[in-house]
Amino acid sequence: MRVLVIGSGGREHAIVRALSRDPAVTDLHAAPGNPGIAELAQVHEVRAADPADVTRLARTLGARLAVIGPEAPLVAGVADALRQAGIAAFGPDAAAAMIEGSKAFAKEVMAEAGIPTARSRTAGNEHEAAAALREFGPPYVVKDDALAAGKGVVVTDDLGEARRHAAACGRVVIEEYLDGPEVSLFALADGTDAVPLLPAQDFKRARDGDRGPNTGGMGAYAPLPWAPPDLAADVLDRVIRPAIGALRRRGAPYRGLLYAGLALTSGGVKVVEFNARFGDPETQVVLDRLATPLAGLLHAAAAGDLAAAPALSWLPGAAVTVVLAAEGYPQAPVKGDRITFSNYSERTGAYLLHAGTACAADRALVSAGGRVLNAVGSGPDLAAARAAAYAVAACVEMRGGWYRHDIAERAAVTVRE
Repeated sequence: MRVLVIGSGGREHAIVRALSRDPAVTDLHAAPGNPGIAELAQVHEVRAADPADVTRLARTLGARLAVIGPEAPLVAGVADALRQAGIAAFGPDAAAAMIEGSKAFAKEVMAEAGIPTARSRTAGNEHEAAAALREFGPPYVVKDDALAAGKGVVVTDDLGEARRHAAACGRVVIEEYLDGPEVSLFALADGTDAVPLLPAQDFKRARDGDRGPNTGGMGAYAPLPWAPPDLAADVLDRVIRPAIGALRRRGAPYRGLLYAGLALTSGGVKVVEFNARFGDPETQVVLDRLATPLAGLLHAAAAGDLAAAPALSWLPGAAVTVVLAAEGYPQAPVKGDRITFSNYSERTGAYLLHAGTACAADRALVSAGGRVLNAVGSGPDLAAARAAAYAVAACVEMRGGWYRHDIAERAAVTVRE
């Protein structure tokens, strides 16, 4: 199978890595890719959010399957254009991708489908925002209604900060704060049904101890030894299938990856958000544990026939990923710093995925984004996986580079106890 992956981040590197290990994949391409992806796939220039340009490339390559990684191309209609050209596309059409493209739209879908979520108000001006903030009180949860690359949410006890974020965004969704731990659950969907993947947990705050501003994610781990054993099945029945059903009734059948961000509250599971693609950095650990070859699963979802896909199986043990960030991230990441490695070589149980990297004119590897690399470790348990991930992270040398030191720490300690 000839496969084209659209995107250039750590999530796409994880997808490419999994596809490169699939014997059914005979020819692997990526666009625009990054230096790490280029070691596994042939990379091409493309305007990723331009439906015509992506379709041109897929046709030129003769791709049988196109996998769309980021959210912006999905909302722009890249999957629509590929399907119209007769190319199987893993990713929802633009109409269905609005479940991530607009927080207000997602709330409408959840209300229609009876999906448990936080009470909320959509505010389009300062007066409406102020009223909603008074209604729900602190902690204040203010979400940019539009795409914001995972950084459009502010959770704060500071009313002034909440108001400033609302004013900067324009149209926002303001909602009640949900207590309890957050969990990410991915599901492969084929328009009518879905299959859940392994639940994971990511870490949004920038600094140790869940302090600092929200980011796109500073690390993740899977599986979740503390979560209810029936969590995935419960979310499939109460969240994923109702959402897919509501979208289908709206004339927007969902084919691709539906991501449910969940809060395990004292009142039960509630949806924090939906994303229309693999989440980052949870993808890195979920795909690390997936034993079933990936290409057949993605193609079955794209073709609307998950019933014909192979059954899911998972590797034993656990995986942890630690995000290595550039100086100044998330507010103003510094780009162009050289990256070198000390005593690093990919080995069983530990490796690096490229996220925001590029090659300089002299071919040196440099930082090119806020989240630069992902250190992924696996092992028989979370403690071993953490040790492997942090050992790899310690091999990276980058001026101003930093990472959290407590990814999966609490869960690993709980398991030992």
